[in-house]
Amino acid sequence: MSLYAVIDCNNFFVSCERVFRPDLEGQPVVVLSNNDGCAISRSDEAKKLGIPMGAPAFKYEDIFKKHNVCVFSANFSLYGDISQRVMKTIATGAQQMEIYSIDEAFITYDGMSTDQALKSARILRKKILQNVGVPVSIGIAPTKTLAKVANETAKHNSRTGINKDGVYAIEPSKDHHELRGIPVGDIWGIGRKLSIFLNSHGIFTADQLAECEDKWVKKYLTISGLKTVRELRGIESIAFEEVYPAKKSIISSKSFGRPVTSRQEVNEAVANFTTRAAEKLREEKEVATHLGVAITTNYHNKHDKQYYESRSIRLLQPTSHTPDLISAAVSILDSIFKEGYRYKKATVFLFGLYDENAVQQGFFSNTLPWDCETGPMKKKQLMRVVDELNTELGSGTLHFAREGVNKKWHQRRKKVSPRYTTKWKELPRVS
Repeated sequence: MSLYAVIDCNNFFVSCERVFRPDLEGQPVVVLSNNDGCAISRSDEAKKLGIPMGAPAFKYEDIFKKHNVCVFSANFSLYGDISQRVMKTIATGAQQMEIYSIDEAFITYDGMSTDQALKSARILRKKILQNVGVPVSIGIAPTKTLAKVANETAKHNSRTGINKDGVYAIEPSKDHHELRGIPVGDIWGIGRKLSIFLNSHGIFTADQLAECEDKWVKKYLTISGLKTVRELRGIESIAFEEVYPAKKSIISSKSFGRPVTSRQEVNEAVANFTTRAAEKLREEKEVATHLGVAITTNYHNKHDKQYYESRSIRLLQPTSHTPDLISAAVSILDSIFKEGYRYKKATVFLFGLYDENAVQQGFFSNTLPWDCETGPMKKKQLMRVVDELNTELGSGTLHFAREGVNKKWHQRRKKVSPRYTTKWKELPRVS
């Protein structure tokens, strides 16, 4: 019999900041989104002050000042690197592992009793804290959905002091008392719309949902909902994924740090976003067949003229080559850009993705795959060198001229911490 465990980093972005700022332990800390807009991570102390997830920073400035809340701009370079370190630590002792998100992973404990799994989880938690410095909560159960429930219980118990080791297990049994009182909206796989629907039918808690008839669940919640219900009953129904399905699209989208009117600046931003999207595309070992660009003004500003436009094209040849993608993106932008508007945001999206090894040469292509100068293999080698150098020396060390240099359009990050682990010049100094 297998037991599932979900390892979830506590208040992950805040925890990453605290790794290099231990003086912030016990202090209220908030991390803000792009352009220092909204709260996307809060310490337990900040939550107790009533600062909700997604809180607009400008509306809570008085609370920040009154309670000496330490506020950070999002430092995704740091968070991504810390995430990799956490996942590597988890992988060293995992029989099977599924990375679910930047701060969360599933593993299995095959052939172990609940007590043995709990002991192993406590060792793993201490190892992550020692190796990386990030606290985690671990939930263990006979199914992935119940493991998510157990994880929330572990977090709650840790906060209230009932069980400070941050680990909790749900025993393989028919009576899962942990489901009582849990709102259906908090169940993994049940979104807001489904929650409203279930409430309208008198189903408010997880245990009530688990008792619903299969026929009714399948009719109104589909097969996916039935799998969730079966998992709540302790019946393994959601597969463990070690090989992930390929992404269907990649989107790179950011708001500008200030309203932008210059075509040149919007061009630079689109080129920059295309570069980021192309990097993600190569990480997935895929190529894109279509590319789209969208630009928009700030619809919240009623004093500005409003404009939104988007357009997409089919690429002549499927590719992940950044210069080719930038050329296509800038060409689209030229066709939709209009003078006289104050632009707030640009978006680049790649779609029609498939495996880079399955690329079919175009009938009218004037180069061969093995062409030393202009062929796909040469382009692939060039991108590999660029990616390796940027990984080793820091993102953006090598960049394309069309991305610009000064980047005055760049988003606001007034309170960003150093990139302690990915930039040599920003390494912490010990005196």
